[in-house]
Amino acid sequence: MAISGAAELIAKMAPADAHPGPQIREWADQISHSAAVIDRLVRDLLDFGACENGQLRLRAQRHDITILIRGVIEAFEAAATAKGLTLEADFSAVPLTATYDRDRLLRVLSNITHNAVTFTPRDGSIRIAAVRKATDLVVSVADSGVGIPPPELSTVFDRFRYPRHTPNCGLGLGLYVAKWIVEAHGGRIWAESEVGRGSTFSFTLPA
Repeated sequence: MAISGAAELIAKMAPADAHPGPQIREWADQISHSAAVIDRLVRDLLDFGACENGQLRLRAQRHDITILIRGVIEAFEAAATAKGLTLEADFSAVPLTATYDRDRLLRVLSNITHNAVTFTPRDGSIRIAAVRKATDLVVSVADSGVGIPPPELSTVFDRFRYPRHTPNCGLGLGLYVAKWIVEAHGGRIWAESEVGRGSTFSFTLPA
Protein backbone atom coordinates (compact mmCIF):
# COMPACT_ATOMS: atom_id res chain seq x y z
CA MET A 1 0.00 0.00 0.00
CA ALA A 2 2.83 2.42 0.82
CA ILE A 3 4.48 1.80 -2.56
CA SER A 4 1.19 2.27 -4.43
CA GLY A 5 0.38 5.41 -2.48
CA ALA A 6 3.80 6.91 -3.17
CA ALA A 7 3.48 6.11 -6.88
CA GLU A 8 0.07 7.82 -7.04
CA LEU A 9 1.48 10.87 -5.25
CA ILE A 10 4.41 11.09 -7.69
CA ALA A 11 2.02 10.86 -10.65
CA LYS A 12 -0.15 13.67 -9.26
CA MET A 13 2.84 15.94 -8.58
CA ALA A 14 4.39 15.46 -12.04
CA PRO A 15 3.98 18.48 -14.35
CA ALA A 16 1.00 18.14 -16.66
CA ASP A 17 2.79 19.00 -19.93
CA ALA A 18 6.36 20.06 -19.32
CA HIS A 19 9.12 17.51 -19.74
CA PRO A 20 9.74 15.19 -17.94
CA GLY A 21 6.17 15.09 -16.57
CA PRO A 22 4.75 12.44 -18.92
CA GLN A 23 7.78 10.19 -18.40
CA ILE A 24 7.49 10.51 -14.62
CA ARG A 25 3.80 9.56 -14.74
CA GLU A 26 4.61 6.55 -16.92
CA TRP A 27 7.24 5.37 -14.44
CA ALA A 28 4.80 5.93 -11.56
CA ASP A 29 2.19 3.84 -13.36
CA GLN A 30 4.73 1.04 -13.81
CA ILE A 31 5.58 1.15 -10.09
CA SER A 32 1.90 1.07 -9.15
CA HIS A 33 1.27 -1.89 -11.48
CA SER A 34 4.23 -3.82 -10.08
CA ALA A 35 3.07 -3.16 -6.53
CA ALA A 36 -0.40 -4.46 -7.40
CA VAL A 37 1.11 -7.64 -8.88
CA ILE A 38 3.21 -8.23 -5.76
CA ASP A 39 0.18 -7.62 -3.52
CA ARG A 40 -1.88 -10.14 -5.52
CA LEU A 41 0.87 -12.77 -5.33
CA VAL A 42 1.26 -12.35 -1.57
CA ARG A 43 -2.48 -12.61 -0.99
CA ASP A 44 -2.66 -15.72 -3.20
CA LEU A 45 0.09 -17.33 -1.13
CA LEU A 46 -1.65 -16.49 2.14
CA ASP A 47 -4.99 -17.82 0.91
CA PHE A 48 -3.28 -20.90 -0.53
CA GLY A 49 -1.80 -21.70 2.88
CA ALA A 50 -5.19 -21.25 4.55
CA CYS A 51 -6.87 -23.52 1.98
CA GLU A 52 -4.25 -26.25 2.26
CA ASN A 53 -4.42 -26.23 6.07
CA GLY A 54 -8.21 -26.14 6.21
CA GLN A 55 -8.07 -22.76 7.92
CA LEU A 56 -9.93 -20.62 5.40
CA ARG A 57 -12.28 -18.55 7.56
CA LEU A 58 -15.10 -16.42 6.19
CA ARG A 59 -16.53 -13.22 7.64
CA ALA A 60 -19.80 -13.25 5.77
CA GLN A 61 -22.30 -10.40 5.78
CA ARG A 62 -25.14 -9.32 3.52
CA HIS A 63 -23.83 -7.35 0.51
CA ASP A 64 -24.94 -6.17 -2.91
CA ILE A 65 -22.77 -7.96 -5.49
CA THR A 66 -23.24 -5.14 -8.02
CA ILE A 67 -21.25 -2.77 -5.80
CA LEU A 68 -18.38 -5.27 -5.66
CA ILE A 69 -18.42 -5.63 -9.46
CA ARG A 70 -18.28 -1.87 -9.95
CA GLY A 71 -15.24 -1.77 -7.67
CA VAL A 72 -13.48 -4.44 -9.73
CA ILE A 73 -14.30 -2.56 -12.95
CA GLU A 74 -12.72 0.58 -11.52
CA ALA A 75 -9.66 -1.31 -10.27
CA PHE A 76 -8.89 -2.84 -13.68
CA GLU A 77 -10.05 0.03 -15.88
CA ALA A 78 -6.58 1.51 -16.33
CA ALA A 79 -4.99 -1.85 -17.23
CA ALA A 80 -7.79 -2.60 -19.70
CA THR A 81 -7.57 0.85 -21.30
CA ALA A 82 -3.81 0.49 -21.72
CA LYS A 83 -4.48 -2.59 -23.92
CA GLY A 84 -7.40 -1.02 -25.74
CA LEU A 85 -9.86 -3.41 -24.07
CA THR A 86 -13.52 -2.71 -23.41
CA LEU A 87 -14.32 -3.56 -19.77
CA GLU A 88 -17.99 -3.31 -18.82
CA ALA A 89 -20.58 -4.53 -16.35
CA ASP A 90 -23.90 -6.16 -17.17
CA PHE A 91 -26.59 -6.38 -14.48
CA SER A 92 -29.99 -4.92 -13.66
CA ALA A 93 -30.57 -1.81 -11.59
CA VAL A 94 -32.13 -3.98 -8.87
CA PRO A 95 -29.71 -4.80 -6.00
CA LEU A 96 -28.45 -8.39 -6.10
CA THR A 97 -27.77 -9.30 -2.49
CA ALA A 98 -26.17 -12.37 -0.98
CA THR A 99 -24.31 -13.29 2.20
CA TYR A 100 -20.56 -13.49 1.58
CA ASP A 101 -17.12 -12.45 2.77
CA ARG A 102 -16.53 -9.26 0.81
CA ASP A 103 -12.72 -9.37 0.89
CA ARG A 104 -12.60 -13.04 -0.12
CA LEU A 105 -15.05 -12.61 -2.96
CA LEU A 106 -13.11 -9.59 -4.14
CA ARG A 107 -10.14 -11.96 -4.45
CA VAL A 108 -12.21 -14.29 -6.64
CA LEU A 109 -13.40 -11.57 -9.02
CA SER A 110 -10.00 -9.88 -9.10
CA ASN A 111 -8.14 -13.10 -9.93
CA ILE A 112 -10.56 -13.98 -12.74
CA THR A 113 -10.62 -10.44 -14.16
CA HIS A 114 -6.84 -10.19 -14.00
CA ASN A 115 -6.56 -13.34 -16.12
CA ALA A 116 -9.11 -11.97 -18.58
CA VAL A 117 -7.16 -8.74 -19.01
CA THR A 118 -3.87 -10.66 -19.32
CA PHE A 119 -5.03 -13.16 -21.95
CA THR A 120 -7.30 -10.96 -24.06
CA PRO A 121 -5.55 -9.44 -27.11
CA ARG A 122 -5.63 -5.73 -27.83
CA ASP A 123 -9.00 -4.25 -28.80
CA GLY A 124 -10.88 -7.16 -27.21
CA SER A 125 -13.69 -7.02 -24.67
CA ILE A 126 -14.44 -8.23 -21.13
CA ARG A 127 -17.89 -8.30 -19.57
CA ILE A 128 -18.67 -8.95 -15.91
CA ALA A 129 -22.29 -9.95 -15.41
CA ALA A 130 -24.51 -10.90 -12.48
CA VAL A 131 -28.02 -12.34 -12.48
CA ARG A 132 -30.33 -14.03 -10.01
CA LYS A 133 -31.36 -17.57 -10.98
CA ALA A 134 -33.73 -19.42 -8.67
CA THR A 135 -32.00 -19.51 -5.26
CA ASP A 136 -28.55 -18.50 -6.55
CA LEU A 137 -26.70 -15.47 -7.81
CA VAL A 138 -24.64 -16.28 -10.91
CA VAL A 139 -21.62 -14.08 -11.60
CA SER A 140 -19.63 -14.44 -14.82
CA VAL A 141 -16.57 -12.89 -16.44
CA ALA A 142 -16.59 -13.32 -20.22
CA ASP A 143 -13.71 -12.29 -22.47
CA SER A 144 -12.86 -12.37 -26.16
CA GLY A 145 -9.39 -13.72 -25.45
CA VAL A 146 -7.29 -16.55 -26.82
CA GLY A 147 -9.41 -19.27 -25.23
CA ILE A 148 -8.37 -22.45 -23.46
CA PRO A 149 -7.75 -25.76 -25.29
CA PRO A 150 -10.10 -28.58 -24.17
CA PRO A 151 -7.30 -30.69 -22.60
CA GLU A 152 -6.33 -27.75 -20.37
CA LEU A 153 -9.89 -26.73 -19.47
CA SER A 154 -10.33 -29.68 -17.11
CA THR A 155 -7.28 -28.64 -15.05
CA VAL A 156 -7.76 -24.88 -15.10
CA PHE A 157 -8.56 -24.77 -11.34
CA ASP A 158 -5.61 -26.95 -10.31
CA ARG A 159 -2.85 -25.44 -8.20
CA PHE A 160 0.37 -24.27 -9.88
CA ARG A 161 -1.34 -24.46 -13.25
CA TYR A 162 -0.02 -22.28 -16.10
CA PRO A 163 -1.29 -21.99 -19.68
CA ARG A 164 1.28 -23.67 -21.90
CA HIS A 165 1.03 -20.99 -24.59
CA THR A 166 2.01 -18.15 -22.26
CA PRO A 167 5.10 -17.33 -20.22
CA ASN A 168 5.07 -17.84 -16.45
CA CYS A 169 3.39 -14.66 -15.16
CA GLY A 170 2.36 -15.70 -11.66
CA LEU A 171 2.21 -18.49 -9.13
CA GLY A 172 -0.56 -20.43 -10.83
CA LEU A 173 -2.71 -20.18 -7.68
CA GLY A 174 -5.32 -17.55 -8.57
CA LEU A 175 -8.03 -19.87 -9.89
CA TYR A 176 -7.18 -22.58 -7.36
CA VAL A 177 -7.77 -20.13 -4.52
CA ALA A 178 -10.90 -18.79 -6.23
CA LYS A 179 -12.38 -22.31 -6.32
CA TRP A 180 -11.74 -22.83 -2.60
CA ILE A 181 -13.35 -19.51 -1.70
CA VAL A 182 -16.45 -20.04 -3.84
CA GLU A 183 -16.99 -23.57 -2.52
CA ALA A 184 -16.49 -22.35 1.06
CA HIS A 185 -19.46 -20.06 0.42
CA GLY A 186 -21.56 -23.02 -0.70
CA GLY A 187 -21.31 -22.15 -4.38
CA ARG A 188 -19.64 -23.69 -7.41
CA ILE A 189 -17.32 -22.39 -10.10
CA TRP A 190 -16.70 -23.51 -13.66
CA ALA A 191 -15.18 -22.40 -16.97
CA GLU A 192 -16.33 -22.55 -20.58
CA SER A 193 -14.06 -21.73 -23.47
CA GLU A 194 -13.47 -21.97 -27.19
CA VAL A 195 -10.00 -21.52 -28.64
CA GLY A 196 -9.75 -18.24 -30.50
CA ARG A 197 -13.14 -17.01 -29.27
CA GLY A 198 -12.62 -16.41 -25.58
CA SER A 199 -13.54 -17.81 -22.19
CA THR A 200 -16.26 -17.39 -19.59
CA PHE A 201 -15.65 -18.09 -15.92
CA SER A 202 -18.79 -18.31 -13.80
CA PHE A 203 -19.57 -18.96 -10.16
CA THR A 204 -22.67 -19.13 -7.99
CA LEU A 205 -23.51 -17.81 -4.55
CA PRO A 206 -26.54 -18.87 -2.51
CA ALA A 207 -28.78 -15.81 -2.55
